[in-house]
Amino acid sequence: MDVFVWGGADTAHALRALQALRCFEVLDGPIGPADVVGVRDGVVVELRYSDPGGLLVRFVDGRRPGQASIVAHSFLWMITRRAPVEEAMLVGPGIEPLRFRDGRIQRLTVLGECCTDE
Repeated sequence: MDVFVWGGADTAHALRALQALRCFEVLDGPIGPADVVGVRDGVVVELRYSDPGGLLVRFVDGRRPGQASIVAHSFLWMITRRAPVEEAMLVGPGIEPLRFRDGRIQRLTVLGECCTDE
């Protein structure tokens, strides 16, 4: 489950959003290409820059299946309320994609689902 964030949000804003409702424990030391790795509610969370002005936040289930989806949805809501975010998207297997833009979170229409090749 991934949340992509563009605009003024940086790692510090993302950490504040993750800590706003529950404890977020940052793991000590770098792990792979991630800037920050931590755990929240049994979900492994990885933060890294994805492109200029972009931040990728990846959520992976740890103890309980489905928990990553809950934490990712909560994060999307908090980061778009507290940081100067221009746009954000939540995508992942088994969930409905969401997009934040112009101050609103909306369902994201996937082109392959609404268009045919005929």
